[in-house]
Amino acid sequence: MNKVNMNKLNTRMSLPALFMGVYALGLTSCSSHVDSSKSIIESETSNIEHVVAQLENNGSDIQYSIWLGSPDGEAWHRHNADIVRPAASAIKTAILIEFFSEQINSLDMPFPELNGILDNPLSPAIGHFDLEQQAAARSELRGLTARQLAEAMIHKEHIETNAAYNAAANVIIEYLGGPTTLTERVRRRFPHADGLQIARYMLADRQKNADNLLTAESLSIVLSFLAQTTTDEPMRDAARAVLLLEKDASRGDHFYKGGTLTSEPQVRIEAGWWDHQGVACVYVVIATRPVKGEKDFDEVRTSLGELSKIVQDTGIRIRNALQASQ
Repeated sequence: MNKVNMNKLNTRMSLPALFMGVYALGLTSCSSHVDSSKSIIESETSNIEHVVAQLENNGSDIQYSIWLGSPDGEAWHRHNADIVRPAASAIKTAILIEFFSEQINSLDMPFPELNGILDNPLSPAIGHFDLEQQAAARSELRGLTARQLAEAMIHKEHIETNAAYNAAANVIIEYLGGPTTLTERVRRRFPHADGLQIARYMLADRQKNADNLLTAESLSIVLSFLAQTTTDEPMRDAARAVLLLEKDASRGDHFYKGGTLTSEPQVRIEAGWWDHQGVACVYVVIATRPVKGEKDFDEVRTSLGELSKIVQDTGIRIRNALQASQ
């Protein structure tokens, strides 16, 4: 074989080896990145574990659930995330998505079904309200557009009373077919949101009706859907714009919707996400007191608030560190 042919053979033989070398280098780099990300997450979340252990071992009867992670579903920290808890108003985020999926082309037009529901004395939306609550709901909600009704349901915009705030959600629940039908809709959209259940109209007696329920993980799935900004979707964009929002130059944009129930079993939920330049961390923190008896709700609110701040701060640090490492 002449020298030219030998060189060609050597070149052909070396190409697979070259490709394997590049592939191995890529695997090493990928493995190194995964190890680095894992180290960042474990280092940051260890503090959450320590704080929760302290709270749960101090003799209190309050129980906690946590989900912290990215909008793609990666959990950075989970604690009792699959335990079913009372949902309170935090479940309104799922209701909002289903409502806007129906009304996306007419959000700023008069909502034609609204007055008919409000004026029906047998309506399950307000039939369980007392006369004063019914009057407030009718007066404050009448004539709202679909977008305005959603804003009233989420953060009391356009209204003043708690009755109207909850009636807004109830009108939407009735419009979408009632609790059972609405739960089926939500489950079709989010098949992995186990434990999420809409069973009771807002302000209906919790002792006589099944409760609205969710898990920290199921709520994180709903929030993660809204937190994703990689593709434009009018319904998702419109729903996201309705949520409560605070802006911070360094921490990012904070979208959130929690909930509170002071009756037994007591619950306080803080949930949402922090978005900085399209990169988000999603959090759900729940505190419940399941046992019956006269207990001060301030303890639930205070402990949850302190834990939620730690979880959110941790999520922001992880988000920033992972973004910087890429």
